[in-house]
Amino acid sequence: MTDKADKETPGKPLPGKGTRVVEIIELPNKLRAKVGGTDGKPGQIDPAAIERANNHVARMAKAHQAQTRIDLTSLQAAFEQAKRDPDNRARHLRKVYKISDGIMTLGRTFGYNLLSDFANSMNQFLVDLDNPTDALLTVVGLHIDAMHVVVRDDIKGDGGELGQALTKSLALARAKMIHKR
Repeated sequence: MTDKADKETPGKPLPGKGTRVVEIIELPNKLRAKVGGTDGKPGQIDPAAIERANNHVARMAKAHQAQTRIDLTSLQAAFEQAKRDPDNRARHLRKVYKISDGIMTLGRTFGYNLLSDFANSMNQFLVDLDNPTDALLTVVGLHIDAMHVVVRDDIKGDGGELGQALTKSLALARAKMIHKR
């Protein structure tokens, strides 16, 4: 490329200027060909293939719900362990973080945005905990309780008014505890 102020003849770089040659490579649209399209025509995906894909996603969503319930049980157990075992609290909270991270990652994929938001919020709170006190653990417990509500009531998306109220209450709890650290 040359300075825009220079006048350049297409295909001929200016002498003495550090020009770069750019090659544009046009690749064939293999996806269009797979769905029966040709140049300029989009093609069509087989409706039976779409139906199979939708059924597969629905099965995965049900499996996700079941797995999330299992993960929340494990999360709750690790949290209870952290409360009971102050000497190893950091280790138990790392397990809480790891389980929560898995919940957060898949939540949005299946429409549980609020679940992902709560897991993310809790994990951000946990990252900064150097010496987790019982009072700070209360905030972690509130996040876990909120995640249980989302799963129990099958709350998808942002959760509407209930989601806003839960989000606001967790933010207040975090804010109060951040000043007490």
